[in-house]
Amino acid sequence: MRRAVAVGGAVFVSGAVVLGMEIAASRVLAPFFGNSLFVWGALIGIVLAGLSIGYWAGGVLADRWPEPRLLAAVMGLGALGVLAIPVLDGPVLKGIVEWDPGPRLNPVLAAIALFGPPSIVLAGVAPIAVRLRARSMTTLGQTAGRLFAISTAGSIAGTFATAFWLIPEVGTDQLLGIAAATLFVAAALFAAAERLAVTAAIALAGGMLAAGAAVSLAPETGGLLDEAQARNWSPLYRRAGFDRSQEPRVAEGLTLRYAKDTRYHRLSVADDETTRYLRFDNSYQSGMPLARPFGTAFEYADFFHLALAYKPDARDILFVGLGGGSSPKRLWRDFPQLRIQAVELDPVVVDVAYDYFALPRDPRLKVAVDDGRRYLDREERRWDVVMIDAFYADAIPFHLFTNEFLDLVRSRLNPGGLVITNTIGAIAGRRSRLFRSVYRTYRSVFPTVLVHPTILPGDQGDEGIRNLIVVATDQAAPNKKFLAERWAKIRAGSRGAPNLEKAIGDRHDRPISVAGVPTLTDDFAPTDSLLLVE
Repeated sequence: MRRAVAVGGAVFVSGAVVLGMEIAASRVLAPFFGNSLFVWGALIGIVLAGLSIGYWAGGVLADRWPEPRLLAAVMGLGALGVLAIPVLDGPVLKGIVEWDPGPRLNPVLAAIALFGPPSIVLAGVAPIAVRLRARSMTTLGQTAGRLFAISTAGSIAGTFATAFWLIPEVGTDQLLGIAAATLFVAAALFAAAERLAVTAAIALAGGMLAAGAAVSLAPETGGLLDEAQARNWSPLYRRAGFDRSQEPRVAEGLTLRYAKDTRYHRLSVADDETTRYLRFDNSYQSGMPLARPFGTAFEYADFFHLALAYKPDARDILFVGLGGGSSPKRLWRDFPQLRIQAVELDPVVVDVAYDYFALPRDPRLKVAVDDGRRYLDREERRWDVVMIDAFYADAIPFHLFTNEFLDLVRSRLNPGGLVITNTIGAIAGRRSRLFRSVYRTYRSVFPTVLVHPTILPGDQGDEGIRNLIVVATDQAAPNKKFLAERWAKIRAGSRGAPNLEKAIGDRHDRPISVAGVPTLTDDFAPTDSLLLVE
């Protein structure tokens, strides 16, 4: 009985670690490759391939050396493979990024290098355990079924524990250290049950080493980010030329103020000499001048003020996607008549906006923690303006860009209301497919859709990657001259409103082709392919 429990425990822990590692792997790759469909496809495919190879190899080894020491050794080797991930991930991922074989191969190669070996090794535990517990051919099927059921139960437990509790609480690197320590301890307990004193002692020593590593891998703040760590590694930016409107001027030497693996992102806050930045996974989301908390470091953030140029009588504004709160808090300051409701999915982002980005706590600027679409669907309140800033650098929450979502938004607008949305992309050329698809989708719902590109000094043509602000409404579009004059009058009555003369003058009034791109729907929204594949 003692041996049966020990074997079952070893199989359970190994299954839990494999799936926990797979969930954690998404956070390891996120700072370099994001959380796109390609990343998840690569991780799932490579881990499954590793399991397939490991089951076969484990069965071969079990028939050749059907000894308890083999099971303990395989678990120990798997623990070392898991523990090696936080050590090797930086050099491996940077090397793949510099090579850059493509948006599909990048995460595949990273998954093979970092997660393939431990997946193969740990998959060998179950067939070895079956061989050790098999007593006769008449009960072999029952034994195999029971042990694989235990392994699968461990995988389920590892998945839930990692996703629901461990990553948000301890961080990815520390989690991998804990997983390795758990494997070593399980191997030690199994060896002790088999009366393998030396093997148990070695495994226990490995567990102590891994536990020490887990403590040392706890997230730190206050250090400096080197250039590689601070760069925007988004595939879109690397392949298309980065968007200078949403990147620190000098990436090297940023001081890390805060870092946490949340339910949704690997989040960090970092400062240079003049500016504080909020980063999700592999891209920068917000920036705040340290000397001017209501200032905006990224030019596109001021473009949300265009809503008041198009609709000066706006009072009630819904802002989907908070980030550092650059635009909502500046609108709150510049226009005291506004009532702003922000909706942010990640509660940690809300805390960071208050604690690090000077988001005011005021009845005129409320924040709800919710998904933007779910909030709109549940709340029947109507708005003068809906602002959407939920675009990631290499992935978008597609459910906030579909025809059905925009129909919902339109139903929540007051008469004459408008939607203003931040996107990233190109208006024309081979890298424009996602933006043109978004534009086509907006045109399927709103009769008037306008585009304000953030054109910086040195930018040329419509094929460059930049922030593109989409304004959609049922009303006719005012001409640029009228809009500029109206904004000048509005700005004269506001103590800090930004100068939008250039933003208005740069409005793209020429036709935008929608040939060859789909209207995004809940049923068909291939945003990853449109964004990353030319």
